[in-house]
Amino acid sequence: MSKPQPQTAAPTTRERILSAAARLFAELGFPSASMPAIAEQSGITAGAIYRHFDSKAELLLEVVRHALRSPPVSVRAREHGGFDATTLPEVAASYTAADLKPMRQLSLEVHAAASRDPSVERLLSEFDENLTRQLREGIELAQQQGLVDPALDPALSARFYGVLIMGLNHMDTLHPSLVGDPVWREFVSARVAALLGLSPPVP
Repeated sequence: MSKPQPQTAAPTTRERILSAAARLFAELGFPSASMPAIAEQSGITAGAIYRHFDSKAELLLEVVRHALRSPPVSVRAREHGGFDATTLPEVAASYTAADLKPMRQLSLEVHAAASRDPSVERLLSEFDENLTRQLREGIELAQQQGLVDPALDPALSARFYGVLIMGLNHMDTLHPSLVGDPVWREFVSARVAALLGLSPPVP
């Protein structure tokens, strides 16, 4: 007799709103995504959305907070309590996956929103500084363990890695043919490994 499958909790109204808002902000951009449209996508009335969020700006901030916790580079850091520098090639390569298009689009919209809203800019700046610090510390630890080129500047390498990830977020616009391309994915992984002085991953 098969075991009963565990039931997955249905998303709350707040979670549905955040999911719909993230999708519409990514697809339409923050200025064009209206609160009534977000409410409709969430399955609630336009008036009901204001029981959860006072304004679209407040909703954007919550979407940003959630988005900054979601990218592969953030997830990997939380799983390991910091960065294992030997996984950085794989993490960078994962940004080329076709199914991460919504995340890449939202990342670009978050950066655009930061140029318009000081609250978003502060949130993004704090996230970037924290992420860069964790990357630097992970590279320094790997250098001490003899896993990464000891001649690398950890701070500059961490900054470069962040810039690389931001560049990969533009693939859908600049080079859509590379999205989901396994040869490109392997190339990205191998280049990051070479940057760090790691051995290229075995296919």
